[in-house]
Amino acid sequence: MSKYGALSRSEGHSKWFLQKTLLEHHKSMDHPWMQMIYKQVFSLKQYATWLALNHAIFGAMEEKLSEQPPIGTVHDAALLRTSALEADLRRLLGPNWAEEETPKLCAASSSTQRYLQGLEKDVQGASGQYLLLAHHFLQYNAVLSGGVYLGKMVSEKLCVPHGAPGVKFYAFEGPVSGKEPQRVQRYLQDFDTLEISEDQRSEMLQVMRRIYADTEAMMSEVFELNPVQGISYKSSQDGQETAKPCAPCPEQLDLTLEQLRRYTGQDGGRILLSVGGELLDVSAGREMYGPQGGYALLAGHDVTRCLATMSLEPEHLDDLKWSPDSAEDEEALKNWQNRLKEKYPLAGKLQATSEEIAMEGLRQRGNAKAPEAVSEAKGEDRCPISGKQGTCPMASIMGMAGVKMPEKPEASAASAPSNGVNGANGSSSFMKGKSLVASVQQKTSTDDSLFYRLCPLHWDDKTIKMVAMIAVASWMSGLFVGWNLRKMIAR
Repeated sequence: MSKYGALSRSEGHSKWFLQKTLLEHHKSMDHPWMQMIYKQVFSLKQYATWLALNHAIFGAMEEKLSEQPPIGTVHDAALLRTSALEADLRRLLGPNWAEEETPKLCAASSSTQRYLQGLEKDVQGASGQYLLLAHHFLQYNAVLSGGVYLGKMVSEKLCVPHGAPGVKFYAFEGPVSGKEPQRVQRYLQDFDTLEISEDQRSEMLQVMRRIYADTEAMMSEVFELNPVQGISYKSSQDGQETAKPCAPCPEQLDLTLEQLRRYTGQDGGRILLSVGGELLDVSAGREMYGPQGGYALLAGHDVTRCLATMSLEPEHLDDLKWSPDSAEDEEALKNWQNRLKEKYPLAGKLQATSEEIAMEGLRQRGNAKAPEAVSEAKGEDRCPISGKQGTCPMASIMGMAGVKMPEKPEASAASAPSNGVNGANGSSSFMKGKSLVASVQQKTSTDDSLFYRLCPLHWDDKTIKMVAMIAVASWMSGLFVGWNLRKMIAR
């Protein structure tokens, strides 16, 4: 691998491709066909045609997938879309969809034929598997991320539950509903582990741009079947057809980083975040930024580095010493900053203190290893079942007392569970349906395990009272039965 390839590897391939195709991505998501979906004014024929064209593309692509790297590194069976598309087409076009309807629709689409021809040509060359990876990267991540919102619009239009036949294309059996962003993030992380040379990246980028061009042409063909004016993505999120410039908040705030962290939308409160030193009020996007929202990770934090580097890792929040170190980072930051300010009102300025800047610098350098070191220094016990700090009674019973367990990796304060409540203007988000990068809110499996529930260290007051009442009732019942048995024996 070239010297440039080694550098790009450390920067992250996914970030590089996302930045290089950011404008094409935004353009495709605001295509007139997409705007019809946002407004829910598309016809059934249009939607069925769109599914038929996608069935041809995903079917051809999935026939060529391999379990070997590079495809095998990022792929799993839950991503496959062909069977889901077939269920949708069977419901929308009837039992003869495969023999009659779909072949006619695909044959009439010159852009689909051009896409398929390009795909066949891509896989035949020396870099065939990497060019196939370019198709894989765009197609599956587009459905995983943008498909969440599109699926919701289609479900409401067709009046069927999301994931039912007719809307299965946008529903995945693998990722839990609402957790698709986690699957996207895992895909990007796996993608970044691949060894991709400079020449291969250049070829893949050309293919990705051709994919966007062919996909846009497909959208135009579907749109022309029944052209109706829709609404832009931004307007659909605002709940209004005509987007108006977002006026600043009447009261402009000057907040320190500590003060900003209080604005997470808890108990229906205000939600703020900081970008490039400017505070934005994203309360209108409460469903996404509030507690339990898909982007709750960002609420109450400075997200400058996250936006510029297309990363939503918790350790990249509140990095006040960070500044763009490349033209790509600077352009990406400017792009997102402008889009956010168009959608959400300016609420003031972030006035971080010198102490906060210094502390955040230490946190970035120390990452998440410092708490573990402190815990080990104190020599405190941990539950051998769940890893929770403290002396565990269950451990003594099981003969496991005194075991020192390694610290469970925890998200930073940015991903604390106080990140959002569903709000009235529910579908708002600067990345929802647009960006391939999404927040990762990890949930540890130990919380739902049988051992975790049995361990008294983790019981709440209600559980303790219930167990105590059962114990007292059992003791009294035993005493009563024993007394009666004694009398019977005495006779």
